[in-house]
Amino acid sequence: MACADTKSRSERYPRGSLPPYIRLADAIGLAQKVYEQGGGQASYDLMSQLTGNSTSSSAFVKKIAALKAYGLLTEQEKGKVALSERGFAIAAPRSPEGAAAAKKDCFVQIEVFSRVYERHKGKLVPADEFLKNIIEQDCGIPRDLSDSWVSAFKEGARTADLLFDRGDGKIQIMESPVISTPPPSESTGPQLPDLQPRPTAVQKTEEGLNLFSFGGSGHNTRIEVSGQRYAVFSIPDKLTARDAQKIKSALSGLGAIIDSMVLEEES
Repeated sequence: MACADTKSRSERYPRGSLPPYIRLADAIGLAQKVYEQGGGQASYDLMSQLTGNSTSSSAFVKKIAALKAYGLLTEQEKGKVALSERGFAIAAPRSPEGAAAAKKDCFVQIEVFSRVYERHKGKLVPADEFLKNIIEQDCGIPRDLSDSWVSAFKEGARTADLLFDRGDGKIQIMESPVISTPPPSESTGPQLPDLQPRPTAVQKTEEGLNLFSFGGSGHNTRIEVSGQRYAVFSIPDKLTARDAQKIKSALSGLGAIIDSMVLEEES
């Protein structure tokens, strides 16, 4: 008769207590391999090669379960898996926005991640000690597992582009993924002249801020703040009514972000 301490971790904890067996980044990597090597479908034999585990091993079973938990894979017949619509959106994206939205969906598919995210989106990431308490008390996670959940939450949120480094040592949980624009590739050809738009008009506000309007299409404004730094806003021309409403909604959301970035006054 086996002793209690020889049981696997999954047998010692209630269902749903353990974080996903693999990180979100690793799960996405496997989904991309399924697309690259199987066209979006894979037998268990191919998945065995991709995961590096035999089909009879517990590691293989747990990795497949994690991919399903993130919503990346479906299994319509025994021994064969396929990428879900979400999996295709990431492995073969049609747009950066679509891929980013799919990654976020994978992240919030995990219930513990979703609860913590919904509570703190738009706010700063709590210190680990407070994040542990939230996970234990709000999500019912055993204390000896909360450290693993904290690590998994941070990794998943970063992989889903939901963490923004403000540059002041603080990290903010964003409501929408932060889609980074890749830097231009280096070119050995002749260098193009500097086409950075220059201010064409300057307006002084009552608050003492300088608003610089730039030439070109649309409306481009640069607001000078302290430390010779600037906040830049660019609005294209020829907007539809839907475009205008979308921009106004985004600006209202930026208000909360701006408020959260205000440094506390020193006493």
